[in-house]
Amino acid sequence: MNAVIDLGNGDSLQLEPARRVLRLYPGAGGAQVEVTLRISKAQDLAPGVPYRVSAQMYVEDIMRRQRMLCVLNAASLVTPLVQAGQVQMSGFVTDEQLRAVEQLRAGGDLWVNLKLSVSSVERQADSVHPDKQGPQVSLEDVAALRDGKPTELTWLRKALGAEYGRLVLNAKVTFERPLHSQRTGDLRFDINAGEWASQVAAVDAGAFVELLVPLARGADYTGAVAALRAARELLRQGNIEPAIVEARKAVEQVRDAYGTLKLFNAAKTKAPRQRTYDERWAFMVEDLFSTMSGAGHKDEVTQDFEYTREDAEMLIVATAGMLKRLSLDSNSL
Repeated sequence: MNAVIDLGNGDSLQLEPARRVLRLYPGAGGAQVEVTLRISKAQDLAPGVPYRVSAQMYVEDIMRRQRMLCVLNAASLVTPLVQAGQVQMSGFVTDEQLRAVEQLRAGGDLWVNLKLSVSSVERQADSVHPDKQGPQVSLEDVAALRDGKPTELTWLRKALGAEYGRLVLNAKVTFERPLHSQRTGDLRFDINAGEWASQVAAVDAGAFVELLVPLARGADYTGAVAALRAARELLRQGNIEPAIVEARKAVEQVRDAYGTLKLFNAAKTKAPRQRTYDERWAFMVEDLFSTMSGAGHKDEVTQDFEYTREDAEMLIVATAGMLKRLSLDSNSL
């Protein structure tokens, strides 16, 4: 995950993501994006040259199709050395763009591709000798410079005269002219799903809940956790109903462990306010299982069920919560 940009003089720039590569800051109707890169030279053959760094920031969906997000620009020039330094670039994204990114990453890591542009203004040395035709100055120009006669290169005569006095016949005229160069490169890297989600939450564009589901009682519930992982991956791929069916397998183990069907049948004739704590949990588990069943079994009622991505996300997250509770209660069941 680094970019190497050839400078054309045997040297090169190297850019890579910093440890904390991305930050979001609140803005009006969106957020400021700040990207920090580490930058260095391979050998520093032309020391002291400042560079302006900018980039077009693209994000990728699950199929690795790129979508333009914003333009990033560094606030100041950077003069890289062999020892790595940092360059910070910033841009702006709207709230709508942040929502689009959430759909693209589908709950997974966010892949970013920076189309980098590095520009500089360097000095190009040019020389003129009286007995040779120079690249931009003729023999007549040189003679005029020598004799102090009017010439279109009066600016050069003044500059040379101020420093060297009158030019002799065989003098060699050397001057520098500015040379603008611009080079490009690509830098692709990923941003961890949790890191991105925390940044989105920091700018009030959303919220996230981080939930680790541990394995309960050794390998007893390994299948449930594996099913939850598979459901999450299926959803990232856009397979909504298969993801729900996979998560339902995990809920089956929750039902068996707590005996929720028995509790449900015993309490369904009670008024809701009269149900015990365990009975109310049993109703949630059974309702979750019933809602998910429509994705795997199509009967005269469920054949018209259409699950959205948001439906699937809610059902999978609810399943994760059930498994989290099961891991805590597993020693007493």
